[in-house]
Amino acid sequence: MKKIIYILIILFVSLSCESWLDVNKNPNAPGDVSYEELLPAGISSVAYVVGGRYQVLGALWSQHWTQSPGASQYAGIDSYDINSSTYDQNQFSELYAGALKNLELVRVQSLANEEYNYYLIATVVQSYAYQVLADLYDQIPFSEALKGDQGLTEPMYELGPSIYDSLITRIDFALSLDLNKEGLKNPEERDLVFNGEITRWIEFANTLKLRIFLRQSEVNHSKVQQAVQDLYNAGAAFLETDAALDIYTDASGRRNPLFDTDFFTLGRNPNLILSHTLYSFMIENADFDRLSNLFNTPEAGGEHKALIQGNYYAPEESPGTNSSSYSKPIMDPTAPVYLMSLAESNLLQAEAIMRYRAEDFNQAKELYDGAIASAFLRVIKPSGSFGTAEILNLASTFYGGVYAFPSEGGKLDDFIKSIAYQKWLALSGIQNLELFFELNRTGYPVKSSVPGDDPNYVPGELTLSVNNVTSGRFPRRLIFPESEYANNRNTPEKQPVWQKVWWDVSEN
Repeated sequence: MKKIIYILIILFVSLSCESWLDVNKNPNAPGDVSYEELLPAGISSVAYVVGGRYQVLGALWSQHWTQSPGASQYAGIDSYDINSSTYDQNQFSELYAGALKNLELVRVQSLANEEYNYYLIATVVQSYAYQVLADLYDQIPFSEALKGDQGLTEPMYELGPSIYDSLITRIDFALSLDLNKEGLKNPEERDLVFNGEITRWIEFANTLKLRIFLRQSEVNHSKVQQAVQDLYNAGAAFLETDAALDIYTDASGRRNPLFDTDFFTLGRNPNLILSHTLYSFMIENADFDRLSNLFNTPEAGGEHKALIQGNYYAPEESPGTNSSSYSKPIMDPTAPVYLMSLAESNLLQAEAIMRYRAEDFNQAKELYDGAIASAFLRVIKPSGSFGTAEILNLASTFYGGVYAFPSEGGKLDDFIKSIAYQKWLALSGIQNLELFFELNRTGYPVKSSVPGDDPNYVPGELTLSVNNVTSGRFPRRLIFPESEYANNRNTPEKQPVWQKVWWDVSEN
């Protein structure tokens, strides 16, 4: 039933977004469409953007994928050659004019009707999308956004710290409402994530709050410490399952958005291949089974082959090299879009405990080990004699071995490093944009001082794109869209792609 509803949602989004493409214009009201119908449209729109082209951006900049030789489709992104048109209409404008607007209408109408479950869901998903935008651009339209019909056609841009505080306030208000009232009507059709299980949405809201707090861990230590302590003292429950849209089928207009926009359009043979950075780390740690379930092996030889990040003009490669000679990411057209995975939830909690509640060390270790186990279960599918028990046993050899949690009483940075590297592995292929944010926040994986082909290169360290256009500086953000400069005089001055956002204190 969900998959049928998804088809109708895509049709609705495609019809309604044409008149909503510009956040600075007065958006057309959706006529007689109810907020019950707008909710799945808003959720689906967020998934389309975050689970689509932003996945490619994150995978390239977190160095899991790289541009293949003999093609140039992603060369600009891989070389950090970003301009104000790189991510505009189909990402920034779609989120504002489609997802955020739909979700705001749900919030306003459901609150007026005291339908608080709808209000909570819309608030959580909208806050999720706002955080993504704030982390990508540092400043975005917020309190004045989505008000074109009120004459606010040129909304002010607000700073990230202010937006973060406002998101927490919004989520807290939604959680304070009476969520025990009558639930969603036809929940399977309205709630594309949890089928109307409001308890799961409460967990998602708390986990999103934890993510927002920890993103500030390096710049607002005392504030974050108190906020996290308050969250735990209040007995907050966190996600114990994936927050994902499992609604896709292998049919036209119904496929996973990344598969549909990038893999399918190229005959299921994308111009994306395995990055040497990720490959070297997984090989170094004998993480072979996960590697082979994340990437295929080339047609010839049967062994994985990776390319040093951004080295798509490698001299040893002849012009027009067939990219099939490299390992490529495996993507299923029916794969879910993950807004937040169980692995991320566990690792967020483990980090929060080790930073601010170290007396609960055993709980942190259990969460860390569980994150690795869930990541193995997601990537390695049971088949033949290799069932769930065998997969869990395989995972235990890693969190009991090369990926073991540091011993109790160790240095905090050792715990942060272990958690960051496991997040870098566990979220591969499903939450790569989140990995890009996290590597800039934590500084892990560390940045190499030598190229990837240098004998002194340490497996898993980030290397500058060989063809970088930033004079040796890593990317940190996106550039404000051209549509904003054309329509909003309040758009801030352009910032270079290497300019840090407010919570980023890692070395370049």
